[in-house]
Amino acid sequence: MLDVVITIAEFKNRLKARGYADSTVLWYGSSLDMFKRWLDDKGIRDIRQVNHQMIIDYQESLIARLLSTETRATHIRAVKRLFEGLAESHKLLINPTEGIIETCRRNRKIGTVLTLEEVKKLLNQPNLSKPTHIRDRAIMETFYSTAIRLNELISLEVYDVDLREKVVFIRKGKGNKQRVVPMGKNAAGFIREYVEKVRPRHARKNPRERRLFLTDSGRPLTKINVEQFIRKHRIDAGIKKPASPHALRRTCATHLLQQGADIRYVQELLGHRDLRTTQQYTKVMPLDVKKAHDNAHPNNRRNNAD
Repeated sequence: MLDVVITIAEFKNRLKARGYADSTVLWYGSSLDMFKRWLDDKGIRDIRQVNHQMIIDYQESLIARLLSTETRATHIRAVKRLFEGLAESHKLLINPTEGIIETCRRNRKIGTVLTLEEVKKLLNQPNLSKPTHIRDRAIMETFYSTAIRLNELISLEVYDVDLREKVVFIRKGKGNKQRVVPMGKNAAGFIREYVEKVRPRHARKNPRERRLFLTDSGRPLTKINVEQFIRKHRIDAGIKKPASPHALRRTCATHLLQQGADIRYVQELLGHRDLRTTQQYTKVMPLDVKKAHDNAHPNNRRNNAD
């Protein structure tokens, strides 16, 4: 017997062991707890009793609850990952979620993407006469230059940034994966200024701390710290759109694609396992880029000549 409660608990522990973000583990856990309650109502205690039709019935029960498309998709995604893991570990011969569609990816919209002008306004907002603002500028430049995640940024340690080679070593990426990402000269320049002029001052109260980005009291920055100062700079810059760390990640990826970067390179930069996830960024293409493509593509020119 594969007890439902024990199986779900083991799955949550596996996510933690693989280095998934706390928020991801929490969300997957709550989704699977909801699925467990549904199975309880059906009198199912053994996960091996779940079949394909039951998954369809569960999906329909979510629809009946009038949840948003994305929320339903996330709940189903958690269930799919659970059964995929059981099938891969040979605890199940058949995956009952095979063929179940979370949501139509073609219709999914990605979140906020800033224009180049908005990025310039945001990056220029910190007052560089203030030490903490030099740190803020270094962080925002890093987000926009490298497209790293918020969790990855606050986990960076001093020696994870090579300013000479202009690369960042991500040692605690999503899914516990490591990668090396390049950064531009602006980001490298502001990080250097922060490391040489600001961090030593901040680290006086906590000299053994190895995290790269610190508060003025010498403690590692938290996600809330970063989100709050970016929000403040966004408001002060008069930008109406949300400008979260993840928005800067999306913006970096989108701007690279708009300038002709190969999508496989962008996939590697973002640390995406699935190219389809990266392909979502191709939806955000301004009209002038599309027009340039129409005018420049050889096939389009040939058709015009005909």
